[in-house]
Amino acid sequence: MTMQQRTEPSPAAILIAVAVLALVLTVAFGPLGFVIGLALFALMFAGSKNKSTVESIVPMRTRSRLRRLSTAGRIAIVGESHYQDAIAEVARNNPAPGSAGRNAGIPVTAVLMPESSGRHDDLAVRVDLLRGDGSAVTAGYLRDDHAATYHPLLLKLAERGEVGSCPARIMGQRYLGVHLHLGDARLLLLDHEALGTALTLPAEQQVGITGEEAHQHVLHRVVDGRTPVHVIAELRDCRITRGDHTGEHTLEVLLEGERIGELTYAIGQRYWDMMQEWRARTGRALCEAVIINEGTRGLHAKLLLPK
Repeated sequence: MTMQQRTEPSPAAILIAVAVLALVLTVAFGPLGFVIGLALFALMFAGSKNKSTVESIVPMRTRSRLRRLSTAGRIAIVGESHYQDAIAEVARNNPAPGSAGRNAGIPVTAVLMPESSGRHDDLAVRVDLLRGDGSAVTAGYLRDDHAATYHPLLLKLAERGEVGSCPARIMGQRYLGVHLHLGDARLLLLDHEALGTALTLPAEQQVGITGEEAHQHVLHRVVDGRTPVHVIAELRDCRITRGDHTGEHTLEVLLEGERIGELTYAIGQRYWDMMQEWRARTGRALCEAVIINEGTRGLHAKLLLPK
């Protein structure tokens, strides 16, 4: 997600415009016009000062491009006791979906900010939660052992103006904790993320698909000679066209908008309702997937879906 930048007139240009207006008012209305011009100048100065103050407290981290990270894992963070008010604020503005309420957690978006005190052995990763306006509040930190693993990669992202993001859930009622849906550091970056920062389904287990043999050209174009490749796929409703379940509903799998296969009838039925609910909430049913090379059997995709 790239934050939009607006071009604003410079203070010098505004001063010149106000001065010209004041001169015109003085010529037209005499002393009264001069007073009106001074009033306009004072209002402009106060507005400019207030605006500068507001901009100065907007976290710089929200002006970076959000880089989607793998969600194929779940880790807890530490230090939430120091940030209960901030976490509660985000929770109030992100009500839990469905009837499960707080027991299922409140879905939010987390960003991971690498920090360093200057010592090689003192690296930290701060966990911030995004508000609806794109600003962020601190919720805690990764554990030291996790921070040591994730910090180098996150620091590389920061050096090129990116910040890693992942889905998170606020858990609890009196005491609020935060769990991250975050993949292992070795597979953290997605090789194909053309779908931006839209939410993906929890990546908890591998699920195979069928029919890939007819779509090898699409898979080869996506992997571009490299395997395994970690990608974002989309699930969409379709009907089975052959076999014992011809005409029945299942879910087809798309990469870059092109079909690469479908779920079997049994797996499609298992995930059907979940996909409809997810699509109603987020607009699209997106999930992570890994494309692997199975030798003579060609390229195959393994979806990462909820258990």
